[in-house]
Amino acid sequence: MCWINNNAQSLDVHLIPDSITANAVVRYDNTIVTIENENKVVVRHNYAITVLNQKGDDYAVYTNIYDQLNTLSDISGALFDASGKRLRSMKKKDVDDAPVNDNMSLVRDDRKKSYDFYYRSYPYTVVFNDEEVHSQTFQLPNWQPVPGSDISIQQSSFNVTFPSDLSINYKVLQKEMLHFDSAIVNNTKTYTWQLNLKKSFQREPFQPNVFQTDPFVFITLPKFKLQNYTGSMQSWQSFGEFITQLNAGRNVLPDNIKQQVHLLTDNLQTQQQKIATLYQYLQKNTRYINIALGIGGWQPFDCKYVADNKYGDCKALSNFMVALLKEAGIKANYVLISATDRHLPMWKDFPCGYFNHATVCVPNGKDSIWLECTSATASPGYASHFTDDRDALMITDSGGIIVHTPIYSIHDNQQNKIVHAIIDESGNMQAQVHTRYTGQASDDIHELLNVGIPEKVQQFYNQSFNLPTYTVQHIQLAEQKSIIPVVNESFDITVNGFAAVTGKRLFIKPNIFNKWELKLLPDETRKYSIVLKENFLHTDTVFIIIPNGYEIESLPKPQSIHTIFGDYAIRFMYSNHQIEVVRYQTGIKQELPASEYAKLVEFFNSMYQNDHAQVVLKKA
Repeated sequence: MCWINNNAQSLDVHLIPDSITANAVVRYDNTIVTIENENKVVVRHNYAITVLNQKGDDYAVYTNIYDQLNTLSDISGALFDASGKRLRSMKKKDVDDAPVNDNMSLVRDDRKKSYDFYYRSYPYTVVFNDEEVHSQTFQLPNWQPVPGSDISIQQSSFNVTFPSDLSINYKVLQKEMLHFDSAIVNNTKTYTWQLNLKKSFQREPFQPNVFQTDPFVFITLPKFKLQNYTGSMQSWQSFGEFITQLNAGRNVLPDNIKQQVHLLTDNLQTQQQKIATLYQYLQKNTRYINIALGIGGWQPFDCKYVADNKYGDCKALSNFMVALLKEAGIKANYVLISATDRHLPMWKDFPCGYFNHATVCVPNGKDSIWLECTSATASPGYASHFTDDRDALMITDSGGIIVHTPIYSIHDNQQNKIVHAIIDESGNMQAQVHTRYTGQASDDIHELLNVGIPEKVQQFYNQSFNLPTYTVQHIQLAEQKSIIPVVNESFDITVNGFAAVTGKRLFIKPNIFNKWELKLLPDETRKYSIVLKENFLHTDTVFIIIPNGYEIESLPKPQSIHTIFGDYAIRFMYSNHQIEVVRYQTGIKQELPASEYAKLVEFFNSMYQNDHAQVVLKKA
C-alpha cells in the first residue's frame, strides 16, 4: 500500500481556503472500511495534516493502537514543506512500539505505535497511511472526523464497503453536517460519509459533550462474531443474550467460598444486611486489577480464578459478586455501562458494544442497590460520578434490558462548613474548620480518606486553598458508610497575612473557603445549550473574632439571588467584635437553551463578586 500524495501542488498551504485557517488543518482524511465477512474487516487510513503554528504540533504526531484481535501494518509517512515539497519519509525503524500503560492493568495485550517528525519550521504538512485487520466484528471502527476544536477540516471521508447480501446498521450524529452517498457495484455495497470545509471552533463553557455537538458515524453488524462466539445486535435484548453466552459457566463458586457465604449471611435478618456483608467481604478479600487479553477484554475470568488469585477486573469482580449474592439467595444482575464523565449515550434504536465498565445491581425498582465492585472503599449501594445518572444494560435471564443508574438530589449532595476564626492586629488568622460532606460532595474527600498515606493527605491540604502562606494541622477525617455516604472533616489552619493592613485599617474577605472562582465572559453568539452536571447544596457559616480596638467601618450588604440555575444568598453581620458570614448556594442538574447563557453569566459573576466582598475594620 502506498497512498502518500506526491503531488506537491496539492499540499501547498496556499491552497487552504482562508475561511478555514486554524492552528492546523486536515487537508484530507480518508478512512476505508472493508467488511469482508463476519470474521474479517480491513481498515485503510490515509490522511494529511498541515500545521500552521506551534499550537498545532500535537496533530502532527502519528498514533494508533492494536491488539490480538486488531493487527496494524503498512505504516508509512512523509513530511512536506509549505509548498508541498517532500522533505523526508518516515523510517520504520524509528516508529515507537510500546505497550499501552494505564497504570492499573496487570496485563493487557494492546500496544501503541507512534511517530513524530519533530519538525518545527512552520507551516509544514505530514502525511500518514496505515492498515488494520480486525479478526472480529463485535466492535467495528467508528468515525470522528473532528479531532479537536482548534483544527479545521478541508476534506474528510468515511467509506464502508461490504457484500450486498450482508447488512449493516449505522448511527449518525449531527448528520446535517455530513454528506452521504450509497452505491452498489458488482454485489458490493458502499456507504460514504463526507465532511468538507469545516472551520475550527472554540468549545463553549458548560456545553454538551462531543456526542451531542460533533459529527460521528458508528457502524455495527446485526450478526457478528467474536472469536468462537456468534451474537446479534438486532436488539438490546439479543445483545444481552450474547453477554450471557459469553459469561456462561463462569459464575460457579468454589466450595470453600460457598461455605464462607453461608457463615457470613445465614444468621442475618434482612436482605440489605446480607448485601452489605457480602460486598464488604468482596472489598476486603479482592482487589481491582485490569486484565485485557483478546476476548478477555469482554469475557470475565471465572469465580475460581478470582477466589484463588484475590483479584480481578471489573467484569470478573462483578461476576464474582453476582455469584456471592446468588449463593445467599439474592438475585443480582451483571450490568454493562459506559463510565466516566465523557460517556457514550445508550441509543435505544442502536445496540452496540461501546461499554467500558461492568458493575452490579440488585434490582428492586426505585430501591435497587448498585454495587461498584472495583472499589475497595465505596459504600454499598452508592454510585459516584463515575456511573451515576445514565442508561446501562442489565443482563437478565431473558436478555439485555436498559436501566438507569441513581440520580442524586440537592438534598443528597451537601457540603456544610462551619469556621471559627480569630484575626490579630498583624492580619494573621487562626481558624478551626469543620465540614460535613454527603453524597457526591464526599467523593474527593472519600478518596483522600482512603489513600492511607498521611503525607499525601497533608500535601492535599497544603495545595487546596487559595490563601496566602498557610499551615494546616490536626487533620481528622471520618466516614459513615451508607447508600448516601457521609464524610466529616476537621482541621486547624494558620494563615499569615490573611487580612491586609493599611495604616489604621484592616481589610478582610471574610468568606474564607467557599468562594465562587469562575467568572464568565458574555457571549452573544452562544451556539450550544447549557449543561449543568450536578445537584448540590453548600452552606457556610463563618465566625471571625476581630482584634481589640477595631470597629467596623464598612460591611457588605446582604444578597439573595433566585435563578433557574440555582439559588444563592450571603449575608454579613457584626456584633461584639465578631463578624459572622452565612452563605447558601444550590446547583440544579439540567440542560437549558443557549438563550439563557446571559443569565448564567450574570449569576456566576454576581456570586464571584459577593463571595469576594470585603469588610473594612478601622482602629478606634
